[in-house]
Amino acid sequence: MTAHKKAAKTSLSLIIHGGNNQLCIDSRDIAKEFGRQHKNVLQTIDELLADGTISRLESKPSKYSKRGKEYRCFELNEAGFLKAMPFIGGRKSKEGQKRLVDEFFRIRRQLDRQSKERETLAYQVARISGKDSRGILTDAIQHFVGYARAQGSQSADKYFTIITNAAHKAVVSIEPQATQVRELMTAIQLKTLELAELTAAQALTEGMDKQQPYKDIYQDVKAALLSFVTDRTPILGG
Repeated sequence: MTAHKKAAKTSLSLIIHGGNNQLCIDSRDIAKEFGRQHKNVLQTIDELLADGTISRLESKPSKYSKRGKEYRCFELNEAGFLKAMPFIGGRKSKEGQKRLVDEFFRIRRQLDRQSKERETLAYQVARISGKDSRGILTDAIQHFVGYARAQGSQSADKYFTIITNAAHKAVVSIEPQATQVRELMTAIQLKTLELAELTAAQALTEGMDKQQPYKDIYQDVKAALLSFVTDRTPILGG
């Protein structure tokens, strides 16, 4: 591999980044790759946001400092970039489009392979020693809080309590504290609660894997728990 190709690969690895299965690119890097002034890229993104071509979930306004001053920029996720790309232009637009699209798709294929290689939730429960359903749900909620915060949620931390309570209410008709609820249950009732917690955890994980908006994922969690309790009678306090 030539020095130029090595530099290009390293550059792309730094430009396209992300977490929680969400890939992003900075508007400054788009400007550089397309050979266009950043202020013009910002103007294009502003226009695309204004007419609804790009949604607020596909872009994130940000700031950067240069020589003691703050300037605007945007982080575009994969969908936002692909929608904006045809409108950006620039003297290197053809080359920039090919390089960035190829890299987005390469990383996406890599993430998809990793997702397919994951064990199913039920198999994980059977194999992970010492990790119960509550721990799995807690981990899923923790990841979801970061996911929601990255999409602009101002109260993402509340999901710990909201989702935990929703899982408990799928099983019990009273509302004890989370630390007390298991003390009030029989072994059979505890198994039912475990199923409700795993149901919520699975809905969270699947929604994040599909990159759905965080509000839609929360609605899916509620729907999954509602389906869980269909034709069931509350088994405590009813």
